[in-house]
Amino acid sequence: MNSRKAGKLESWKAFLGRLERVWTKGVNRFGKSPRWTGWQGKFEPLRRSDPLLSYLVNGRGADEHTVNEIVGGEPSGIGINAAEGSSHYIEHMTINDGNIYIKSPQKIKVDFLHSRTTLIPVVNRSRTDLVPTAHLGKPVDPRNVIAIAEAGMQLYERLLSEADKFFVH
Repeated sequence: MNSRKAGKLESWKAFLGRLERVWTKGVNRFGKSPRWTGWQGKFEPLRRSDPLLSYLVNGRGADEHTVNEIVGGEPSGIGINAAEGSSHYIEHMTINDGNIYIKSPQKIKVDFLHSRTTLIPVVNRSRTDLVPTAHLGKPVDPRNVIAIAEAGMQLYERLLSEADKFFVH
């Protein structure tokens, strides 16, 4: 595994661990209240039933309790296409020391494709969570790792804010 992929994997693992820790710290802070069981009873089932939240919870569990991969990746690359029309002809192409030389009688378009972190199904304790396509009944793009992370984080921020208002104020 190259260092860039390892860094992205470690970042995702760290995010999942910290997100779950947010919930645990909320339990530790508010769980002593006699009203805790009733309050959290509205939200704990959501952590298991919502596809995005369940994926995040079980992704962290798979990282902690299994040797299964919890994230994938797509390598970087290049795409060479016609700048105009649908076909192109390359007379000669060489790649030398990272430089690409292309001889073509027509205009070409070169796209540089960056490596990308991808989510994969996670298996934790015989339970498989597919990459989420919905959160709170609304569609989410399963290819947008950052949007999925932000959606999970926003929900936990809202839950802790509501808990703080309910138990402290």
